[in-house]
Amino acid sequence: MTVLVVGEETVQDRVKRAFTDEGTETTVETAATLADAVTELETDGIDFLVVPLPRTAASADTAGEAETAIETLDTHLETVRSATPDLPIMVLAAERTPALAETVRSYDWTAVIERDETRTRLADRVHDLLERHRLTALSRRSLASIEFAGDAIAIVDSGEIQFASRAFAMQFGYEHDAIAGTPWQELFTDDAVCHLESAAIPTVTEGWRWTGSCTGRRKTGPTFAARVRLGGLEDGSLVFVVKPIDE
Repeated sequence: MTVLVVGEETVQDRVKRAFTDEGTETTVETAATLADAVTELETDGIDFLVVPLPRTAASADTAGEAETAIETLDTHLETVRSATPDLPIMVLAAERTPALAETVRSYDWTAVIERDETRTRLADRVHDLLERHRLTALSRRSLASIEFAGDAIAIVDSGEIQFASRAFAMQFGYEHDAIAGTPWQELFTDDAVCHLESAAIPTVTEGWRWTGSCTGRRKTGPTFAARVRLGGLEDGSLVFVVKPIDE
């Protein structure tokens, strides 16, 4: 695995020690600036990027300074994402504030840990992100193949639709490219959500599949009776297959 670290030598040393302690064979490369990093990302086989936030950013003396620093980070992440949309990124910060967490959460495959946690948590978090990235890539390929079969299927992670087949989106009244990020609960009536949360999801969590009847709700409001099959993936994501009962 090859990790690219931007900036400070002290951060680079911490990252190297974190992976040495963990025992994974890792090559840690460095870039002096983000611009250098983007150039390297476009040409080299980098598996992961570590971006340190300036020490004063998360705990600045004034709210304005903190906001400016986070806006700068937002710009940096946008620059990286333009070059490498799917590259996993770890942000190191002096403090994990709500504003910082919200900014990082808006980018796929991006997480934040505090600098003091670098040696104890960095390697584990990196491996977690890489594994989720791998499983999601597999899910995308599987979903693409399902498109040809016409099944209405979606993958839900952290409570939101991550991927959905065109048939699934149309069934609930959404444009195919607009359904991602929708909480799955918005697709069913309140009673159906209660039933799925109390009966279906615990069954799947225990390693089984669940099949039952629920009432779906389209984006415009109308409801419909549906047969729902629910399963789980290795990374904890849920797979919904929904078919109207009158079909």
